[in-house]
Amino acid sequence: MAGLMAANVTAGNNGSLATGDKCPEESGPFSSINRHLEAYAMWYWGIHGYLSVVICVFGITTNVLNIVILTRGAMRTPINCILTAIAICCLITMSSYIPFALHFYIKSTLVPTSTKYSYGWTVYMAVHSNISVTTHVSSLWLAVFMAIMRYVYLQTKKCCNLQATCIISAMIGAGASLLMLPNYLMTGVREVQLENMTLYKLNEPAIGSTNPSRLALTAFWLYAIGGKLIPCTLISVFIGLLLKKLHESAARRKRLFASANKSKKSTQCGRTTRHQCTTTMLLVIIVMYILTEVPQTFLIIMSAFSKQFFMNVYMLLADTMDMIALINNAMNFVLYCAMSQQFREHLVVRVCNGPPQSTRFGKKTYQSVDHSCNNTHTHGDGLCATTATTEKSISHV
Repeated sequence: MAGLMAANVTAGNNGSLATGDKCPEESGPFSSINRHLEAYAMWYWGIHGYLSVVICVFGITTNVLNIVILTRGAMRTPINCILTAIAICCLITMSSYIPFALHFYIKSTLVPTSTKYSYGWTVYMAVHSNISVTTHVSSLWLAVFMAIMRYVYLQTKKCCNLQATCIISAMIGAGASLLMLPNYLMTGVREVQLENMTLYKLNEPAIGSTNPSRLALTAFWLYAIGGKLIPCTLISVFIGLLLKKLHESAARRKRLFASANKSKKSTQCGRTTRHQCTTTMLLVIIVMYILTEVPQTFLIIMSAFSKQFFMNVYMLLADTMDMIALINNAMNFVLYCAMSQQFREHLVVRVCNGPPQSTRFGKKTYQSVDHSCNNTHTHGDGLCATTATTEKSISHV
C-alpha cells in the first residue's frame, strides 16, 4: 500500500517527458540528462499505462476481497482492522489511477496537446494527485501503527481493543488530510499558451521552481518529512525491534523445548508457531513498505537540494516509482493467501462457494480455539481477542 503519484504530487504534471520541460543549463553532477536513463524512461512510458491498468484492476479486485474477508465477524481483530484500513486506502488510490492512466498514457502521446491537457482533465489530475498522496500517507502511517502494535503486544501481551484501533485508524486518516492541507491549498490550475494552443497545467511546486512560494515550500517539506522521512524511520526502527523479538523468541523456545515433556512441547510448538508466523507476515508487509518508500524518499530529498536532479533524474524515474507503489498496493492479497490459513479458508467459503462456515471449520475447531483462549489468554496470538470468534483471525496463520 504506497507512494502513488510521486511525480504528480511534487511536480504537478505527469512527468517531464509528457510536458517537455527541460532543466536550465547549469553546471553540476546532474546538469545533463543521462542518455541511458532517458532512453529507459521513454521506453517505459510507452508501456506504463497498460501495465498500470492491469495492476490496478487486479489490485482493486483483491483489495475488495481483502475488505470483505477481513470484516467478517470471525476475522474482526485489531490487526485486521488496520489491514482493512490499508486495503481501503489502496482501493481508493487504484480506482483513481485507472482514468488517469487511460487518458494521460494510453490515449495520449508525449506531445502536449489541448485535448490531453484540457481544463477538465487537469482538474482531474489535481484531484487525483491530492487523493493519492493522502491515501498513501495514511497507509504509511497505518503501517507504522501496525508495527508499534505488534511490538507492544510481543513485549507486554497487551494491545488496543478493536474499538480503540478503529478510532486510531480513523484519526490517522484525518491526520494525513491535515498534514496535506498546504498541498491542497497550493493546488491550482493555470492557463498556458504553447504554439497557438491553450493548455492547462497545475501550479508550480516547490521543487522544480526557481521562485517557490512559502506555501509550496511548506507543502513540500510537510510531505517529505511528515509523510515520508519520519514514518520510514519509525518503520525501520520497529522492523529491527521485531526481528530482535523473533530472535529472542526462537532462543527461548529452544530452552523451553529442551526442558519440557512431550505433551507440553506439542502445545507450546503450536502457540509459538502462530506467534512467529503472524509476526513474520506483518514483517513482510512492513518491509515491502520500506523497499517502496526509502528509494522514493531519497529521490525526493535529493530533488529538494538540486533542481537539476529533480528534472534530469527524478522525473525520468517517476513512472517507475508509481509502478512499484502500485504493485505494492496489490500484493497484500497474495501475502495473505500465502501466509494465512484462516484467510485462505474464509476466501474459499466466500468466493468459491465452499461449505458453510459451521461445516467447514466445524465444532472441533471452535472448541480448540476456546480451549486455547481460556487457558493461554495472555499468550494467545489474537491480539486481545477474548472469544473463540475473534480468536480466529488472520493473525492465526
